[in-house]
Amino acid sequence: MRAFIGLDIPENIREFYASSCKSLRRSAEMSFMRLDKMHITLAFFPDLPEIYIKNIEDILTDLKREQFEIKCENIGLFKRKGIPSTVFIKIISDELNNYKEQLYQKLRELNISFDDRKPYTPHITLARIKDVKSEQDFSRSYRYIAQNFKSSSFMVENIHLYSSDMINYKKEASQDFIKLYTEESDDENTCEN
Repeated sequence: MRAFIGLDIPENIREFYASSCKSLRRSAEMSFMRLDKMHITLAFFPDLPEIYIKNIEDILTDLKREQFEIKCENIGLFKRKGIPSTVFIKIISDELNNYKEQLYQKLRELNISFDDRKPYTPHITLARIKDVKSEQDFSRSYRYIAQNFKSSSFMVENIHLYSSDMINYKKEASQDFIKLYTEESDDENTCEN
């Protein structure tokens, strides 16, 4: 099962930054993230065995922390083979990095595998770029957005385990997800017997 540990983003932040990059649509074919799907990923599990769900919940409970601040610094682009592929918001937070280090240490102690092939870059994905129609127009729009970017910040309140279905992209708060997943597993076991 695909899953990730992520933190929620306040609605006003999601709406503000989603609308700020809509002008890029004129020069590129893009799919914008749905507002209710925006989050900051801390750890991604390409194939999380069911037996580790409770362990991860325990880790998140153990890592209780004071609220900390996240700063949205500027807009950024991830590139694949030199071609822009993702528009995102750059995140700065020493507290988030400290939390992430503690989280990774606890996951490794329990031998829970997660995707750590690339250096961690905290960000909020705004859109995925399918095709750039005009590189010149895209660059001009992107520069304009970056030059006029209004940084902001918010306090982190919730960090959860989410399911991430490639087809349906289910995203449920961890407690509901665990309950749902456990009930589904019980139903499957009942059917098999």
